[in-house]
Amino acid sequence: MHDQINNVQRKALTRQASSRTFRLLDMTDQSCGGTAIAVNIGDCYFMATAGHVISKDHEYKIVLRNKISHSINFFQSRHFNTDADVGFLEIPKDKKHLIDSWVTVADLYTDIDQHKKNDVVIVGYPGEYIIRTPKKQISRNAFLEFQICNSLCYMSFTLPVEKWPTEGIEKQPVEGRDIFIDFDPDGYMFTSPPNTVDISPEASMRCPELAGISGGGIWLCESEEDLIWEPSVKLIGIQHHVFKRDQWMRGTLINCWLDFLVKKYPDLNR
Repeated sequence: MHDQINNVQRKALTRQASSRTFRLLDMTDQSCGGTAIAVNIGDCYFMATAGHVISKDHEYKIVLRNKISHSINFFQSRHFNTDADVGFLEIPKDKKHLIDSWVTVADLYTDIDQHKKNDVVIVGYPGEYIIRTPKKQISRNAFLEFQICNSLCYMSFTLPVEKWPTEGIEKQPVEGRDIFIDFDPDGYMFTSPPNTVDISPEASMRCPELAGISGGGIWLCESEEDLIWEPSVKLIGIQHHVFKRDQWMRGTLINCWLDFLVKKYPDLNR
């Protein structure tokens, strides 16, 4: 595993994926929440996530990467599909400047070969990694709340269709919709704070409680055989469930998320 890319390339790809991934807080029920990916298509801006993460009529907030309480807590719209487990929040255009890195159409890969192993990294925000610090008074009547959210990166590979689990699954997998990833609780995982990422094998860490990573991206890690290599991570899916005991993760292919988006925003298909 991971023979296709070297450590420098892996580091660059992982940093790129992490820069587009954000913690999504459920402010109504803080035992919920998840992860979201910043996606820009046309003149619209979205936070893509798993459908079940935003399926309730709650108040949601995106925690930004500058570690302070500059957050996005108002959205133009909220849409979700719990069958495919995909969803999105639309970011108002006057808030788009708060996000410094977006996934664009060029970063979406919809032609993944599901009959072979593909090296991937999953990036999400476990609730265990949220650090709340005391509020800081910035004026007589104004306080600033600091909130640090570190992401978890997990290096793995997709399972070929022929090895997909089928027994004991409430929702049977569908080729062309689902994607499965090998999951080893003792596998290759590390945190990725803003602008830094240590992915040396020695830094591989214990598996945290994974609640909160739903909605995180499944990113393809591969290198192109060009003389001059440039990092260009590709989003191939959105992760929505982890089964530690059976040692696999499940997600939805990004093309299914796109199909759902276009149904709600037909003009984007032009």
